Amino acid sequence: MSSSPIILEADYVLPGPEAASLRRDTAVAVVDGRIAGLGPGSEMRRNWPAAQVIELPGCLLMPGLVNAHQHGRGLSQIQLGYPDDFLEPWIAGRRARGLLDGHAVTRLAAARMVANGVTTTIHANYTYGTGNYEQEVRDQLRAYEAVGLRATMCIGAMDRGATVYPPHEACFMAGLPDDLREWISRPAAPAYAGDGAATIALMRRLGAEFAGHPLIRLCYGPAGPQWVSDELWRVLARDARDNDLGMHLHALESPAQKHAAAGLFPEGVFAHLEKLGAMTPRTVVAHGVWVDDAEMEVLARTGATVVRNPGCNIRMRNGIAPLARYLQRGVRVAVGTDNCSMADDEDLLAELRLAGNLAREPDWNGPPPPAVDDLLAMATVNGAIAAQFGGEIGRLEVGMRADMAAFSLQRTCRPYLDPDMPLVDAFLARGQGADARLTMVEGRVLYRDGRHADAAIEDLEAQAAAAAASARLSADPANRDRTRRYRGHLCEHYRTLTAEPVDPAITA
Repeated sequence: MSSSPIILEADYVLPGPEAASLRRDTAVAVVDGRIAGLGPGSEMRRNWPAAQVIELPGCLLMPGLVNAHQHGRGLSQIQLGYPDDFLEPWIAGRRARGLLDGHAVTRLAAARMVANGVTTTIHANYTYGTGNYEQEVRDQLRAYEAVGLRATMCIGAMDRGATVYPPHEACFMAGLPDDLREWISRPAAPAYAGDGAATIALMRRLGAEFAGHPLIRLCYGPAGPQWVSDELWRVLARDARDNDLGMHLHALESPAQKHAAAGLFPEGVFAHLEKLGAMTPRTVVAHGVWVDDAEMEVLARTGATVVRNPGCNIRMRNGIAPLARYLQRGVRVAVGTDNCSMADDEDLLAELRLAGNLAREPDWNGPPPPAVDDLLAMATVNGAIAAQFGGEIGRLEVGMRADMAAFSLQRTCRPYLDPDMPLVDAFLARGQGADARLTMVEGRVLYRDGRHADAAIEDLEAQAAAAAASARLSADPANRDRTRRYRGHLCEHYRTLTAEPVDPAITA
């Protein structure tokens, strides 16, 4: 469908992740959702005299940001009543609550991202446990469509480790009190769609429906090495290869996962996954906190992408991913909020800044911290590759999809900015998502000057709040106390496990 041309005029335009590409007094022409021209405003107006002109004084216009790892949680876990904790008991805490409306919270998440200059996101594997995972996915996809945010949906898969990481499930269950063991052992709906065949069948149905969709892409989302058997990895990796699909997984996120991986995969997690066909340039690894040099070599050699989630990793007591060493070794890195950013918001610029600052290692002989161009690439072109939109978004070039964000430079430059300080450096050091003045996806303005195009943020917040209130209590009131007691056993299990040396006899 054709649309009227739009010309965006800003004081500064940054066409790509190279800070040196910054231009003054430049305009971008958009026709039918694509970038049609880039040059002086007078030239763009002359070439498209009937275009709508949007003036953005005092702004930096740049490629839209890519949030390369989040789960569609528009209400943070703090807002939902889950305090920060070690990752494993934090996940288990969901057992105390009822079923949440995924559409309402995902739509709010999408709107908040758009308001922070994000134009594309990856929705990582996540299930609300309704027993109808396909409907959950469809509800979430409808939410992204309603907002207009470009999204890559990861179709989740998991077939082990529902209690604790293997191979300790049976031992852990045997040590539980009888009532907790009975509760945990009750029949439940399959995780996600079910086995490999069911997961592939779901991918086929969704793929047929969303084929050619301008905003939606699909990929496989196996939960992580300790949660997915070798056979399931093989099946999904083969189908991903045969159908040109990506794979997005969590790996080596927490100290407990590091310990589990040492026993399950003595040759290394990514070396093991490579043997199963799961490590390719379309593979995306979220978190990657506990990665050694040998693992980095596999990531770099296979062309996989690692997504840095700095705020979440700090809040969940996971550790600090070695970003500087990733970059030094040639690993492609993107950035995500994981809906658990340091300030409990969806400010991807702040998360990017946090990632960069945490990578400033106190070692004169260590790897250098990320350069400005490295950080810009993480939030744009690298995120585009991770989202399976590489070469289509992430730059402002003629022919590319018109995904852009304009940020006010008032916070960056006032009351004074020394002329020797490069503007892009200052923006990355001082800018915030709240500075977004305009967000455009596929040539459509979704957000401008504090207002969304299709819905009031207050209405979306009210719908999400109502969903949260209705899911606050489990259908079985006893689940709250059971979850509290269960958490104690989990914590004791992982305290004991991580204090012990890894048994080299343990194999997957």
